[in-house]
Amino acid sequence: MPTDERVLAALQRVTDAALAHLSEDDLLAELLRRITEILDSDTAAILLLEPDGEFLRARAARGIEEEVEQGVRIPIGKGFAGRIAAERRAIFIEDVDHADILNPILREKGIRSLLGVPLLIEGRVIGVMHVGSLVLREFTAGERDLLQLAADRAALAIEQAALFEQRRVAEALQRRLLPERLTGITGLELASRYRPATGESLGGDWYDAFMVSGGRIVVAVGDVVGHGIEAAAIMAQLRTALRAYAADGHDPSGTVERVNRMMWKLGPTAMTTLAYAVIDPAGEELSLVNAGHPPPLVIRPDGEPDYLPLQGGLALGASPLASYRCESHAFPTGSTIVLYTDGLVERRGRSIDEGLEQLRELAREAYDLEALCSMVMERMAPGDTPDDIALAAARIPALTDRLSARWPAEKEALVGVRQILRRWLRAHGATEDEMFDITVASQEACANAVEHAYGPGQCTFGIEATYSAGRVRLVITDEGRWRPPRGTHRGRGLPLMRALMEQVDVEHTNEGTTVVLERSLNEAAAA
Repeated sequence: MPTDERVLAALQRVTDAALAHLSEDDLLAELLRRITEILDSDTAAILLLEPDGEFLRARAARGIEEEVEQGVRIPIGKGFAGRIAAERRAIFIEDVDHADILNPILREKGIRSLLGVPLLIEGRVIGVMHVGSLVLREFTAGERDLLQLAADRAALAIEQAALFEQRRVAEALQRRLLPERLTGITGLELASRYRPATGESLGGDWYDAFMVSGGRIVVAVGDVVGHGIEAAAIMAQLRTALRAYAADGHDPSGTVERVNRMMWKLGPTAMTTLAYAVIDPAGEELSLVNAGHPPPLVIRPDGEPDYLPLQGGLALGASPLASYRCESHAFPTGSTIVLYTDGLVERRGRSIDEGLEQLRELAREAYDLEALCSMVMERMAPGDTPDDIALAAARIPALTDRLSARWPAEKEALVGVRQILRRWLRAHGATEDEMFDITVASQEACANAVEHAYGPGQCTFGIEATYSAGRVRLVITDEGRWRPPRGTHRGRGLPLMRALMEQVDVEHTNEGTTVVLERSLNEAAAA
């Protein structure tokens, strides 16, 4: 084959597009195999710069696999590979016996001549590639250039593999820190969306929803300054602190002020805006604290949307002395609140008022929350976005003749059971005494499921309530088996249920326990 054709064939082999589909390990091994064939060499190896920038470590080898197996490390500036990295140029050694060689494996394998080149990314050294011959040999300038071409290809592949791994880790972290959907809160419909900025896999925008004391539900959306791992780490700290302070029983203002002081201690990169809403389904009220965030949109039960007044509080982390005001608003059953970050409504070339008005108009077009979130994202952010977008919507659903839900088998869940059951009974005309009796009986059944039916681990219990012709029927189910009562003053739940309800049935099976409670509502029966 003529020289020019040989060079062209070699170029095609080391730049073959099919190599891009290989894993990093397989790609490096295949490149070394091809380069040894092209240059007719006996050995080949790739050493990569360690994170400290002071040593090269053997990463892949052919003919001298011991380099990798033994984890050979070469100081920058020392020996054959170390000089190539330090001087950023190709080095040829005609006779290894008369050269400064640190790696004893090269001599042990009988290598006589060596040619090595740096692995470069935009002028930055990330490693070294070298080939060797078991006989004395003089590598040509053309062979040197071919080796450098292969090294450039390997460097690009290594860089791409590293970026891919970083993105994979970032996306896994994002999924861990920010679930794709908000779910699992009984008594509240939830929907959410998240989209990172174009070119980013991880950002600082976030949403969350969780229950607090009194059966109230927190829905929050925030926007941490910046992107990447640092912003995600701050976001994780913020969400954890917010839940912790809220669980301690602080009022909304106190919760946000404590989080602000924590954010201040984390430094200026920890600044974040926050919309913190606390929904009270029983009282049909919404409490809001806004820390420099865009105004929440509330859709009334009749479908008319409007923004809550903008409070104008400072972003969290801006001042340790900042105070935050909590404002209360009516939030009747059927109302919806939409929280979002500014990436949704801000666009280059238009005012934020235009974005806010577009969101308000779109809110008129969809009643289903999932459909609303999908439509808003499709219409307002159809393509590339310069900023992250987080969107969360929550609604107190209208109560029907049937109530069905599941809760974690934990004592804390009993508060939520009481709240939603009282709302449901009140909606069907139960008196205060009737609500008290039915709720207490139901609590006994649910408490038994929590206390007796399970051991350690994640378990749930369910409650289904139906109303028909003035009569209430509740079915409480679990997936465990009740243990005998412990202690001398235990085991009174069943007599209490029978005293408060007209009919009580308990069925134990291998699949779990079912408790059925029935009672007529006196006022409804009298009518």
